[in-house]
Amino acid sequence: MRVVRLVLLGLLVYVVSLVFLFPAAPLINRIKPQIQPVQLAGVTGKLFNGQVANVQYADDLLPLEFKNVGWKLAPGALLKGGAGANVRFEGYGGGGDGQVRRQWNGDLHVSDLTFNADAKELEVLLPGPVAEFSGKIDGQIDSVQLVNQLLDTFDGTLKWNNATIVTRLYGPEISANLGEFDVVVNPEDNQTHLVTLKSQGGDLSLDGTVSLSPNGDYRTNLLLTPSANAPRPLVDTLKQRTRPDGGGRYRIQHNGNINQGT
Repeated sequence: MRVVRLVLLGLLVYVVSLVFLFPAAPLINRIKPQIQPVQLAGVTGKLFNGQVANVQYADDLLPLEFKNVGWKLAPGALLKGGAGANVRFEGYGGGGDGQVRRQWNGDLHVSDLTFNADAKELEVLLPGPVAEFSGKIDGQIDSVQLVNQLLDTFDGTLKWNNATIVTRLYGPEISANLGEFDVVVNPEDNQTHLVTLKSQGGDLSLDGTVSLSPNGDYRTNLLLTPSANAPRPLVDTLKQRTRPDGGGRYRIQHNGNINQGT
């Protein structure tokens, strides 16, 4: 019995030493083919606590890139049926941190993610030079779950301070100062999500919702109210889309599919 205990203790010491002392680079290099389209460069540190200098998500729809992505293993994730780590990252004029857990069946769970960014830096994510942004963005993502590599749940809040959008999509330059712009995303039934939009304190007040379905269908119901000092091109564009009500508010309702570009 004493020999069995010594053997088990030796195995435990070996496993702990492996996790704390084994360099991360050899393991990361080994799993690179399995994590495409994610690309990693500049791996340093140990398996328990390490860092990647550059992480790219090479996706045609939404390519992402982050710098100095660090992690520290979270042993508590084992009790939830997976392997997890507390992560930190830099990118898009800001950074953030949170916890990532990968279940043994391959599902991915992100929780307690907080981040900030410079809105100007996010222009590179647009499909061409269609708009310019300014302001600061703060985010609090309570939960994101990917099941079978598809989005199952997204629950979080974005706050865009001093939000300004400039676009030339409709001909002449149109500038909209939205003031304080809040975006709240909540999951509903059957993997549907409700996005609540609200802005105040700028040239254009916005209040409404967008309902998103897993197949890409969406329903938009927005109420836009320009201020007395709103730029004339902005008001003219609203008039081209719909008629104002008696209070000078413009309601925009539209159904379409993101995947089909409608």
